[in-house]
Amino acid sequence: KSGAEVWRKPVSGPARAAPTVRGGRVFILMVDNKLVAMNAKSGKTLWTHAGTAESSSLLGSASPAVDAGVVVIPYTSGDLVALKTDSGRLLWQDTLSTIKRTDVVSNLAHIRGRPVIDRGRVFAISHAGLMASFDLRTGRRLWQKEVGGLESPWVAGDYIFVLTNDAEIAAMSRDTGRINWVRALPRYEDTESQEDPIIWTGPILVGDRLIAAGSHGKAVAVSPYSGRVLGNVELPDGVSVPPVVAGGSVYFLADDAELVAYR
Repeated sequence: KSGAEVWRKPVSGPARAAPTVRGGRVFILMVDNKLVAMNAKSGKTLWTHAGTAESSSLLGSASPAVDAGVVVIPYTSGDLVALKTDSGRLLWQDTLSTIKRTDVVSNLAHIRGRPVIDRGRVFAISHAGLMASFDLRTGRRLWQKEVGGLESPWVAGDYIFVLTNDAEIAAMSRDTGRINWVRALPRYEDTESQEDPIIWTGPILVGDRLIAAGSHGKAVAVSPYSGRVLGNVELPDGVSVPPVVAGGSVYFLADDAELVAYR
């Protein structure tokens, strides 16, 4: 209410993702693949969990996902770990790394998109080319697809919408992972010379439109039913973080620090 500092707590290192606050606890994922659970009121450390250390990873990280007393941790190693929020006890763990390797970059199994927990299921995607659905309680792998990406999936009803490493928006069945449609987005600002690659972020679902934004300063709206492009909008600069929807408006934070809202 006043903006006064309530508590301050040193941690073991820097974090590249926002903390997750749920059930009176704060969960912070460090760059060294260590998760710290703290009391939200006092800042007291409740427990920690150390994942597999990685010598290299992509820039950025994902926040843990929390629901029903379970925290799901997306490590840069490609490991997905589920712990009890009250004690840190291990429930299950799995990996989203793949055997197939095409180059050094694709070797990075980094999970940079925040996992999604929806109705007792966990959906996660890794950079290494694998997406999977898990049972939240048991960790049983319900399905998997050879689809890689860096952004969080968006779950709506019976569908999942993902942005792939190949600059495609794909609509998938929540229950089976079956791909219903794929919409390819522009990959380069100069399509003839294939220079200036476009980095896309999103998608988010706003009403009956899927919206993604790119580093070239444009946003695109796509039909969630068919993948048909519905329109484009010019932004003041490139966008590196996903748009946000709130109160009937869509907000874009451009790379020049300008905040733009559309209704």
